[in-house]
Amino acid sequence: MKSTNLTVLNATLFSGVGASLKRLNLRGTEIQTIERGTFLNLSRLEDFVYSSLATPLYPGVFDGLHSLKAMYVYDPRLCCLTPDYARCVVEIPTHPLFTCRKTFLQNSTIKTFIFILGISALLGNGIVIIMRLRSKSSSDVARVQSTLITNLAVSDFLMGVYMFVLAIMDIYIGESYFWDGRAEEWRSSTPCQILGFISVISSEVSVFILTVISVDRFLCIMFPFSSNRLRPMSCTIVVTVVWFLAILLGATSILLNQFVPDAYSLSDVCVGLPFIRKPINPTRQVDDRAQGTYNILVYQTATTASISTWRFSTVLFLGINLVSFFVIALAYIMIFINVRFVRTKLGKQTNQSAGEVKMAVRMFLIVGTDFFCWMPIIILGILVQTVGITVTPDIYAWLVVFVLPINSSLNPFIYTIAHVISERTKK
Repeated sequence: MKSTNLTVLNATLFSGVGASLKRLNLRGTEIQTIERGTFLNLSRLEDFVYSSLATPLYPGVFDGLHSLKAMYVYDPRLCCLTPDYARCVVEIPTHPLFTCRKTFLQNSTIKTFIFILGISALLGNGIVIIMRLRSKSSSDVARVQSTLITNLAVSDFLMGVYMFVLAIMDIYIGESYFWDGRAEEWRSSTPCQILGFISVISSEVSVFILTVISVDRFLCIMFPFSSNRLRPMSCTIVVTVVWFLAILLGATSILLNQFVPDAYSLSDVCVGLPFIRKPINPTRQVDDRAQGTYNILVYQTATTASISTWRFSTVLFLGINLVSFFVIALAYIMIFINVRFVRTKLGKQTNQSAGEVKMAVRMFLIVGTDFFCWMPIIILGILVQTVGITVTPDIYAWLVVFVLPINSSLNPFIYTIAHVISERTKK
């Protein structure tokens, strides 16, 4: 059965032929609706060729196809609903991040923790920002530290905004993400682009500020009597430049999406991490079963190669961020070497030097959490782009929710611990 004018499938359509129909070919049609109960009387149907892409679906859409052996479809969502005893062949390349999950956040665990981490980042960093703005620093070193930590807290607060709004949008879109095929619509939507913009700004300001903190601590401790260190005015200038660069990078990601969608908009969570390679050079292969059984040609698509997507993100996360973390690591290695082998000498120097060493230890707690949150992403991204390992969409979602933003939720508590230690030291 084949028709170019058919737009609706309902139970009455197959009246009189359902008991004997074994193959149904709807290629070339544009089905807009499959009514409930359409296939209940097609118990002998073995092969189903269905080429429509935009049909709204629902649970149990294929109820009644007890003899189904194979489906040939263009929409991979149909394979998620195909009975387990039937084979499903997708005739066009599947989207790199396609999954059978019903909402773009994977499960209740992710949905719960993204709310917890988001609210924690919002409240915790909000408190830090208020405390830092209300406190009065007594020295240039303290003012520089307060400026850097305040701006780091602002960037982490933005990550909390990203997580909280993402969780709200997951509730708002709900299962229409799958049943109504709204995945592409969501990825290219304005809210998703704004969230991606916020996440880039937040992550890059965090990385840049941590790099500045590390270099400043390195200069203060390794060259305690040198004038080459941040002062309140120069710190303000550096922080302004950091925010300008981060906003520029975020805006670049949005502009790239307008001209090259695959460069950024492949992610359901609106963050273009370098974990995806796009299949290229698709080839059409004849399906042996359809040809052998019915002597007709049905094709399935296969790809033999892939290329990097999100090249901007690859440069950003595997280039700029990796260099930043090498600078951070080198700075702290040198600081610890200096503290370990010159501890006695430092003890005889001014209280200012000893205080700066303690400040460096506190800064290491902050930098360490960011370092261990980002390095798994950097390492995995390198493996994806070089060795070609596969990161499934589900793993991608777990990484974005639990690895990327968790430091934004932890940092406020580390600030509190650092402040308590500082106060006790003064006493």
